[in-house]
Amino acid sequence: MNIADIFFNNGQLNWDAINVISNIILVAALVGVTYWYAKKVSKQTELMVKDRERNKILEEVQDVLTPAIRFLKQEIEAIQNNKIFWYRDTSEKSRFDKGLPKRFDGNKKEWSATLRDIIKKSSGLENKFHSHDALYDKLNGIYAKIEGEVKTPELTERLKVLKNNFNESREEAYRLRAEVFDESEHIFVNCIINLRCPIEQSPNTIQPRIDFWEEYREELLKFRDTPQIKELDKKIEGVLSQLKNLDEALLEKIEAIREEYRLKYNLTKYEIDPKLREFEEWLK
Repeated sequence: MNIADIFFNNGQLNWDAINVISNIILVAALVGVTYWYAKKVSKQTELMVKDRERNKILEEVQDVLTPAIRFLKQEIEAIQNNKIFWYRDTSEKSRFDKGLPKRFDGNKKEWSATLRDIIKKSSGLENKFHSHDALYDKLNGIYAKIEGEVKTPELTERLKVLKNNFNESREEAYRLRAEVFDESEHIFVNCIINLRCPIEQSPNTIQPRIDFWEEYREELLKFRDTPQIKELDKKIEGVLSQLKNLDEALLEKIEAIREEYRLKYNLTKYEIDPKLREFEEWLK
């Protein structure tokens, strides 16, 4: 049987055969169109899901990972360059200067959804953050003990004597006024505790507090020259060493997570760190 036999029957068109073949063609075309449409919708859906996922990852990078990397680098640098400064402010709260802030709130209710997502996906990250802040608290406690050794009635009386000596040797404009001294006494105590003073001399200015510290620094530092404080200083060195090692491990892990995201989602350097553009503009 040839094709002509299918479409012609006794010289007449075989409409039944034609209809069957037409229906087969229509069904095949319909199946093809349906498959094409389904594939297109699937691709569009996949792109939408990936876009939503990319936006979520971008939020994790910008809100958590990049700030954490910046913070860890600053902290490592502060430890290496001995820029850690502990102090007790006028409200009697003890803390570290910006070189060593407490980074991780142990209260999970205060965590952002973005932070919770990262913690959930990254094994061991939560424990490392908790370990960081545990070392912070330990360090804070050691410095508080040094404060207890340094801040004595003897120191208070000696500061008053030195203030009088300082003022008697200077003209009025260069003296340490009583109200300024009262405000500065806790600053001098903090300077003794940390072996250095964070106050910087501004050019062409009169700053009696700095002059006072520079003149009597060596004498005042003798108030921390005790066996107890020397032992506490060794403990501080040990905790800072642990903290630096932990920071380096955290930095390596977080940078690896961010790099994985960069490659997978094709993130640009400005998406990874939005402040980078501002910094580059500032450098121009």
